[in-house]
Amino acid sequence: MDVRIAWASSGRSRGPGMSARVGWVGLVLLGLAGCASVNLQAGFSDVSAAVEKRSATKIAWSTGSKQDQEAAEQLRVLLRRTLTADDAVQIAALNNRDLQALYNELGLAQADLVQAGLFKNPVLDAAVFLPLSGVRPDYQLSVVIGLLDALYVPLRKRVAAALSEEAKFRVTGAVLDFAAQVRSAFYVHQANEQLVELRQTIVAALSASLDVSRRLYEAGNITELDLARDRAQTEEAKIALRSAEIAARQSREQLNILMGLWGADTEWTIDPRLADIPERLDVEGVEGFALDRSLDALLARQRIIVAGQQLGYTRATALIPDLEVGAGAEREGEEGWKVGPSIAFPIPLFDQGQARVGRALAELRRAQQEYYALGVRIRATARAVQDRIDGARDRALYYRDILLPLRERIVNEGQLYYNAMQIGIFQLLREREQQIETAVAYVDALREYWLARTDLSQIASGRLPATNGARGNGAGKPSRMNGQDGH
Repeated sequence: MDVRIAWASSGRSRGPGMSARVGWVGLVLLGLAGCASVNLQAGFSDVSAAVEKRSATKIAWSTGSKQDQEAAEQLRVLLRRTLTADDAVQIAALNNRDLQALYNELGLAQADLVQAGLFKNPVLDAAVFLPLSGVRPDYQLSVVIGLLDALYVPLRKRVAAALSEEAKFRVTGAVLDFAAQVRSAFYVHQANEQLVELRQTIVAALSASLDVSRRLYEAGNITELDLARDRAQTEEAKIALRSAEIAARQSREQLNILMGLWGADTEWTIDPRLADIPERLDVEGVEGFALDRSLDALLARQRIIVAGQQLGYTRATALIPDLEVGAGAEREGEEGWKVGPSIAFPIPLFDQGQARVGRALAELRRAQQEYYALGVRIRATARAVQDRIDGARDRALYYRDILLPLRERIVNEGQLYYNAMQIGIFQLLREREQQIETAVAYVDALREYWLARTDLSQIASGRLPATNGARGNGAGKPSRMNGQDGH
């Protein structure tokens, strides 16, 4: 509803009451005017507390304050020591610029919340008419202030407040997903470093074996074919070593991207071997645990709240979205002032808001169904991750405790038989190849175990893990979600 205040004059005497009326209008406008500032960081403290509670990771929003210097000092301290997975996550949380960009979604939501609480600005219309007869010009002035819009402010603010809370959940979830991405990339790089070390050991051992084969060939104890086979396996091992070195360099650069490092800061070091399998991790009631901790479920519930608030606002404004009520005054010649009311509103003949209400209702129903579907997905994912952990643990222990010692014994015994001329070089090379394959498979099983543990940690923080195919190969930036979290 708008109030319209109009004044028209023919340029003749206005009378002493006109200045008072204009002053009264000015006071009304000043009374309706409000001052509202936008604190773009209003929701960051809630996000920071939620992230630290769920993942023990501290985040900071770089705004040029004293806290930025403290974060920079903490970064320098971390980079001076051998990094762990937790250190890599903390560095990324403090230094990744894409993460800093993500925090501005909180500022956007806060700005929308402040905007929702503001009245529309008054509209001032002024006109000057110049008569051709030469008399003084006529002046007209009108001011329109929206009052029906003011009545809708509480409804708009409720919708914007619900969206602001949703933005907090979204940003918190994106930060937790990002932390899991960094942790997974760390384990991938650590596994690649361990494979490089393993390949280096294999190349050194095969090179030493090749030297022995050359001496045996020169002494006439083995054929040229046996020597060629031994050399071929050594050269293949060198190629595999080079491939492992390239993979390690690539995964290192991926970590640099995630941690936001460049220049001298990229000279960080880590333990080049994955940690051994710890004691069995038993999680009782993993499904219920996942549901209780689920930030995804909280976000889905918040979307239902947003859709409900939007439906209420749409229904309230469906029939008459705007209404103008005002008064006009005009004075001509000596006849005095003429005053009369005015009203203007859309006639809901064709558009009665039914389409907008229907759309809002459909959004609400969709949000409700997505919430129920999410519960099923959380339960299934939690069970699947627990199975992955158990399976990877059993495989890694089987390789470590049974297959690797067995392969080592077979190779050692084969070397003795080969030295005694009881088996040929081809059989010995085959035994070495199987030993290498077993060692590589052990590292793969160990890496899969720690990636599965990362997924379980992510579930414990309240988020569903990413697909397995994306492990350690992300673009180095957190996802930006506009109403959808990808789950």
